[in-house]
Amino acid sequence: MVAEGLDTIPLKDCIAQLKGLGFNCVRYTWATHMFTRYSTNKVGEKLDKLNLTGPRLGIGNFNPSMENITVVEAFDFVIDEFGKQGMMVLADNHVSDPKWCCDNNDGNGFFGDQYFNPEEWLQGLSNVANRVKGKPQVVAIGLRNELRGPKQNENNWHKYMSQGATTVHKANPDVLVFVSGLNYDTDLSFLKTKPLNVNIGNKLVYEVHSYAWSSGERSDWDKQPLNKKCANVMNNLNDKAGFLMSGSNPKPLVMSEFGINMENKTDMNEKFLSCMLAYLVGVDLDWALWAAQGAYYIRKNEIIVSETFGIWSYDFRTLRYIEFPQRFQLMHKKLLEPSSNSSKSYIIYHPLSGQCVKVNKRNKLVLGDCDGKSKWNQVGQQIKLVGNDACIEAIKDGSQVKLSNDCRSKQSFWKTLSATNLHLGTLDSQGQNLCLQRKSPTSPKIVTKKCICIDDNPACLEDPQSQWFQLVTTNV
Repeated sequence: MVAEGLDTIPLKDCIAQLKGLGFNCVRYTWATHMFTRYSTNKVGEKLDKLNLTGPRLGIGNFNPSMENITVVEAFDFVIDEFGKQGMMVLADNHVSDPKWCCDNNDGNGFFGDQYFNPEEWLQGLSNVANRVKGKPQVVAIGLRNELRGPKQNENNWHKYMSQGATTVHKANPDVLVFVSGLNYDTDLSFLKTKPLNVNIGNKLVYEVHSYAWSSGERSDWDKQPLNKKCANVMNNLNDKAGFLMSGSNPKPLVMSEFGINMENKTDMNEKFLSCMLAYLVGVDLDWALWAAQGAYYIRKNEIIVSETFGIWSYDFRTLRYIEFPQRFQLMHKKLLEPSSNSSKSYIIYHPLSGQCVKVNKRNKLVLGDCDGKSKWNQVGQQIKLVGNDACIEAIKDGSQVKLSNDCRSKQSFWKTLSATNLHLGTLDSQGQNLCLQRKSPTSPKIVTKKCICIDDNPACLEDPQSQWFQLVTTNV
């Protein structure tokens, strides 16, 4: 019921660090019972009752003004500091009973579960919606995190999500209302046949979650060709949620939760992350990462439990995932502006490194920070530098790719390859496919090499991530 990490760092410093990483919004979670049952509980007294001596002493040291206020006043205190530092807040109803989330039988999963009384839930939503009135930094309220469990069904989803959205909008018509799907918020496909019947104007936003295990088996990342697995993940996301953004009546969608174990960067984690970055950048989808904090005061009755999915270490002093700033740099940028009349072009993005393609002084292609990226136009099968008739040309297997004024050669004709469309390939003089590839993990040079696993051969398990170069549309 109290923001994590405040036993190790002053709140204002914590928020400043998040902002410094490029974040402009925080998905700040709350429990229904905080506002319906425990609103008069004092922070210090609650910590004492749970025998959290260490966290109590830490909060007293780093955030002493929080000790003697109630848990809902602490909620306000945190939200107000976000506002002071110019950050937006999505106030997410994460659970009813304030405890660790989530599994199918934790009593918090679906309407009618042990701790999930629909009427009390509506009261909690109303309380929070009213409480954040006049706080413009609170731009949205999430109705519920990851609905799940044996009781979940579409009829009750429609019934209660409609009631929840109406309740929030009636109490506070200024905020957006975030609506999650079924099966841990991985499935909104039932809206294809029966849209949500709610009238709250343009305030409705859908949200979806995705992890390495959300689609298929975890072992698929090692046992299937990566292009096939990643394509399946992308197609599943489009089928279960992405469809909302297309058609004659598109709806707003946000990837409000995804993440990886940042302490144990296995091949599965790295492959999933590259795939997810490519998907999110490709559709310019807003997103939230689980999670910021490095530990919990208490989790399942254990004190000071590490959050291995957290960006920060336990003390908020060091990044658990050192590569985060580079890997996520393009993710922080707006790529498409719907109101813009500017012509569209492409960025060439390398998900594995998080970097973008640019042309150096020798007219060779290299990877670098996306702030200094080159922009490209696709003219037929030629990829030309914006403002210049020069095009990308391959030389031979293993040679660095260059910018050339001779755009008539076969090595200047490119197409996307593989099930993911993340390979950019051309043909050599013998008619064999060559693909763009980062020369090595420590080199910015881009060369052409024999394409890796671009067909449907199930026995091809070589890792193609070094060859993933994505044409990303932008008009900003």
